[in-house]
Amino acid sequence: MTDAEWQNLYENFETTRILAAVDSVDSLRDDLNDRDHGAPPVIRDDLLKLHQLAMAVVNNGARRQAGEFFELAGALEDQVSGMMEALEQIRDTLSDLVALYPESLDYADESDE
Repeated sequence: MTDAEWQNLYENFETTRILAAVDSVDSLRDDLNDRDHGAPPVIRDDLLKLHQLAMAVVNNGARRQAGEFFELAGALEDQVSGMMEALEQIRDTLSDLVALYPESLDYADESDE
């Protein structure tokens, strides 16, 4: 890496963004982590419950369950939106870092051969 490339990296990337990405992963763990004793994540169970409610409301006309159906759908939408924001933060951090890849490192591989 040349001095100019290092300077570009130094001026254009904050290392604390990687720690923020770790925080984002930690927030996803709450949503996707298996529960005690290998049980699947709660979001999986909630989606199956949503399907059960959809079968009742949409396919069987159980209108009295429509409120519960749409309330759960809204809660899941909010949860997934939060997960997407966490993933986008991680992706943006990595994309910004990869965009600063020093060109001189391409040549370093050739000199090792």
